[in-house]
Amino acid sequence: MNKETLNYNYYFNSLKQSHHFSELEDNAIHEILEMFHSKTFSKDDYPFTSESTLYKIFIVISGRIEISKMNFDTDREYIINILEPGDIYDVICLLDKKEHDVIANALDDVEVIVAPIDAARKWLSEYPDFNKTFFSYLGKQLRYFEESATDLVLYDTWTRLVKLILRNTDSKTGKLTLINNLSHEQIAKMIGSVRNVVNRHIQDLKNSQFLSVKRKSLEINNIHKLLEELKKRNSF
Repeated sequence: MNKETLNYNYYFNSLKQSHHFSELEDNAIHEILEMFHSKTFSKDDYPFTSESTLYKIFIVISGRIEISKMNFDTDREYIINILEPGDIYDVICLLDKKEHDVIANALDDVEVIVAPIDAARKWLSEYPDFNKTFFSYLGKQLRYFEESATDLVLYDTWTRLVKLILRNTDSKTGKLTLINNLSHEQIAKMIGSVRNVVNRHIQDLKNSQFLSVKRKSLEINNIHKLLEELKKRNSF
């Protein structure tokens, strides 16, 4: 895209405000944007495939995208991650150049910008300031995946659910952010459980006045008390 492209300033400001590009000079962001074009997807569309991410890099501008793995023999699904505005995908393909077999599903109407993945690899050598934020982002992602994996092995379902809720709660408002309005079934898929178990735990948290439940919306009533309960249940 170029500066005459419709909504160019919107895309420029979206990158400028993104953690990964915020330290770049404006000229560098303009150069990077020249490699991109925009695409939109409706809710429940599949924005990218394991093949397309071998050749293209995507930056989420608006909306959320669910990334999951599925065992088609058992119909069991595990939600690995939920992408949000500012996220870069797929950093695994970007680094190892191998196909990444996952399912991407739009949870909302989504807008992304797309560039050839080889162009993105050039950023790593040509823009040192991008490197600093990119590797910080990569480290954050690795920590998240490590915590998710160890939670599955080390903690019970109640603990995994509460940790997921706390991880995705605005500490000032007590409201859920990234996982807001997800179904209990989707939440279950994020912690390796099933819907009826998650339903029971959410009802228990509601009865204990830790949570308020309104349709698909969850809200923490007192984040400090919930943290205390989490520590009490997992003290050794």
